[in-house]
Amino acid sequence: MLSEVKLEAFKCFDEASLPLRPLTLLSGLNGGGKSSVLQAMVLLAQTLRFREWGRGLLLETQDLALGTAADIINHRTARKTLSLGLASDGEEVMWTFKAGGRRALVVDLHEVRLGGVEQSLDGAVRWLLPESQAMSSKVVAALRRLSWISAERSGPRELLPLRDPESHFGVGARGELAAGLLHWHEDERVTEELCLAGVPPTLFNQVRGRMQTFFPGCDVRVTPVDGASAVSLGLRTNAASNFQRPQNVGFGLTQLFPVIVALLAARKDDIILVENPEVHLHPRAQQDIGLLIAAVASSGVQVVVETHSDHVLNGIRLAVKTKAIGCTDVAVHFFGAPQSNGEVMMSSPAIDADGRLSAWPEGFFDQFDQALSRLL
Repeated sequence: MLSEVKLEAFKCFDEASLPLRPLTLLSGLNGGGKSSVLQAMVLLAQTLRFREWGRGLLLETQDLALGTAADIINHRTARKTLSLGLASDGEEVMWTFKAGGRRALVVDLHEVRLGGVEQSLDGAVRWLLPESQAMSSKVVAALRRLSWISAERSGPRELLPLRDPESHFGVGARGELAAGLLHWHEDERVTEELCLAGVPPTLFNQVRGRMQTFFPGCDVRVTPVDGASAVSLGLRTNAASNFQRPQNVGFGLTQLFPVIVALLAARKDDIILVENPEVHLHPRAQQDIGLLIAAVASSGVQVVVETHSDHVLNGIRLAVKTKAIGCTDVAVHFFGAPQSNGEVMMSSPAIDADGRLSAWPEGFFDQFDQALSRLL
């Protein structure tokens, strides 16, 4: 599990340090820096995946494309370097990257510090660490188990890609691989504490069951397409209707489907980053996805969720109050309006055993109260 992320001269951050827990919730105003925190982690994870023996931070891939060095290095610092750091189980790694030019699509590894001690980069570099350190690194091991579901998820599609089983580690940044993952792993058992009672414990059946708790009467069918590396996803909204193309059912079903698959398919020590799980869901379903996320985090999977929904937050708070997850296993970070000098403002309210938050900063899910005070 990752316990902390540190950023220096990265995008909107001059310098920041965020504690991470089994469940970490990022909230706040648009442009406050929430997505940048996730992007820093994704940049490191995708670099380890695609450039195992490389010496640069990969800025452009199909999943995450952030542009050039000029787009990711904080312009206020007047530096040509940025630093990204992560901690896990007593190990802290801080990577510093240097841009060869403003238009560079890769920033080169400049320095690595383990526990504050600079490491020699004279020999081979694997997973952005000296080869001798790479295999034993807890941070590297955590990053290699990280998957990400972006807010820009694939809309309803008749055909979805089917790759080899090893390529379906996650559901894809846009959820496009969820149906394929379900096809290959349909008979695997879901973690016992996440299984719905009365539903067979296999992944396919548990996904169907969970979808039905959000959309009563819903059902799912995944069918390989002959002669193509693709599967078709069929959905129906009640038992009396036929399976339909995703284009002909509500957007909420297709937006939630990859999130459910990712959460139930995850295994202990996996890390899932989820942006806006509440997209196209009504308030009760938003609360329920918060409850499910908390249950998954309590099962040994680390989840970092970015959300604009007070219902998702309240679902997590309810999970704490009902002891579905411990209050010390949840971190909440709020990103407020940037200062006039561009400095990011962040606060971290504590949550107690009854699900109560220690503070409500201005802008932190307070719009309902503000509107109500004007209406009354």
